[in-house]
Amino acid sequence: MKNLLAVFNSFPAILQIVQSVEAAIPFPKSGQQKLNLVLGAAGAAWEVDQVGRQMNKTNWLAGVQAMTNIAVAGLNAAGVFATSRSSAGSPVSSN
Repeated sequence: MKNLLAVFNSFPAILQIVQSVEAAIPFPKSGQQKLNLVLGAAGAAWEVDQVGRQMNKTNWLAGVQAMTNIAVAGLNAAGVFATSRSSAGSPVSSN
């Protein structure tokens, strides 16, 4: 029952997250990518919470990196970021 209440009480936050994702990815037919983005972010947040008492700069940055990777992958999958084939995979030259 405790877990049920925890999930139920998180519903307002879940609604806000879904609305944020919908605003960030306003494309039709990208529901699975949006769901994957929300679930990936929730999973990363869960992992960060598991180390809560041991939180330090390294753990915090690892959590931010995980969330960023999930966000970029989700947005890429949904087609939010347009990529150029001519520049894909080519390193940036400092010359």
